Order: sequence, then C-alpha cells, then structure tokens
Amino acid sequence: MRQALGLSRRRPDIRTLYARFITQWRVIRALMIRDMMSRYGRENIGFLWLIGEPVLLIGGIIVLWSIMKGSSTHGISVVTYALTGYSMLTLWRHLAGHGKSLLRGNTGLLFHQNVRVIDTIIAHVLMESIGTFISFLFCYTLLYLLGYIETVYDPLLMVIAWVLMTLFGGGFSMVLGALCEYSRPIERMVPPLMYFSLPVTGAFTLVAWLPDQAREIILLFPMAHCFEMFRAGFIGPRLTFYYDTGYLLFWVVVFCSAGLVMVKQAERHMHVG
Repeated sequence: MRQALGLSRRRPDIRTLYARFITQWRVIRALMIRDMMSRYGRENIGFLWLIGEPVLLIGGIIVLWSIMKGSSTHGISVVTYALTGYSMLTLWRHLAGHGKSLLRGNTGLLFHQNVRVIDTIIAHVLMESIGTFISFLFCYTLLYLLGYIETVYDPLLMVIAWVLMTLFGGGFSMVLGALCEYSRPIERMVPPLMYFSLPVTGAFTLVAWLPDQAREIILLFPMAHCFEMFRAGFIGPRLTFYYDTGYLLFWVVVFCSAGLVMVKQAERHMHVG
C-alpha cells in the first residue's frame, strides 16, 4: 500500500517536470524563430541567410586560399584545409563574438512569464551551431560532387568535435556576456580579443606543422583541440593530429559551469525595459 502511494505521488512530479521541459523547449524554439526573423527578415531568401552567409564566407576563403597556396599544402588539399578550418572558425566567431550582447540583447523578452535568460542563451547557441553546421554540410556536398574533396573518414569524431566546440563557445560567451554586464568597458575589449584569439585557434595551421615549443603553447588553448579533432575526423590517420578529449572536456565543464553561475549573478544587474 505504501509503495503504491509512493508511486502515485511521484508520477505527478515526473509529469510536471516533463511538461515544464516541453514548455521550455517550445519557448527556445520560438526564440530561435524570432531571432532568425528579426536578423534576416522575410524578404529575399529570409532565414536561409543563416546558412547562406557562412556558405559565402567559406566559399570565398576556399577560393582565396586556393589562389594563394595552390592546390595543396603540406600534403593536404587546400580546399579540405580551408573548409575544415574556416567552418569551425565561423562557429567560434559567431558564438564568442556575440558574447558581449548575449544577455542584454534579449532583455525585452523577459517580460514573458516562461522566458528566462538561459532560454535566450540556449536559443542563440543552438541557432548558430545548427546554421553553421548545415552550411558546412552544404559546402562539403557541393565540393564532393565536384570532385574537390574526398569522403569523410570519421563523421562521428567530427560531430563530437563540433558539439564540444559548441559547448565551449557557449560557455565562453556566457562568461563574456556576464562580465560585460558587470563592467561596460569590457565590451570594448571583445573585438581585439577575438582578433588576438585567431592565431591560437588552430584554424590557419595544423599543430603538427609547428615547432615543439609553439606546439606546447597552442595546445594550452581548448579551441585548438576542437580544430584538430574536427580535421582528424575529416582527413583520417594519414596526417598527425594532436588533441586531448579529456583536456577539452575539462574546459567545457569549467566554462559552462562558470558561465551559468555568472549569468545567474549578472541577472541582478540587468534592467528589463
């Protein structure tokens, strides 16, 4: 009898939790659609610019690097090198670069009962990650059909690298957004910070091409591990790649945890209205 009563008491709690999850997912999905509409509008191709803009950037870089470097460099196709490097770099730039306005950009939506700050953050991170990945798939499919690149070696490893970069970039943007709420001058430092981070991301070179001392320095930055893992999944074992999944997961947990705590504290400094 007691067990039956215990189960009957637990069921409403589980149902309530599930209902809240469904409600918040609908909120996040609505925020993603709203963000796309407000950014790209309904004119021309509308929300397809979410995919079209990265495609144009990635395509332009591929053409430029092919002209500058030729058909291959260090035993790797320039097209493959540019596609894998700039796709991941676009994701990093979109996530981290928008961190300065991550919190205050959607404060007007907090009037709605079911909308929370974390919902707007999740919606932004998901939209950027999914949109950039679809643009990568589009470029890959087109280049593969034209015969410029080969079949992907390990798709699962590439997806893992993409997810880890999304989590790390999302955590980093939360920390950055919270810091900008604490101190407005920090916002002015974001563009230089993004430029200074480019050499250590691993987008423009493979870690194996670097001298030992430079290799040790660049591997201190988690972004380089994401780039190496992504390229290892694309190219395979014919080249040497340096990445540590455990080290990367450690920094993902650190930045996501710190970001959540700092965003919660920064909400007290936010002015809704």
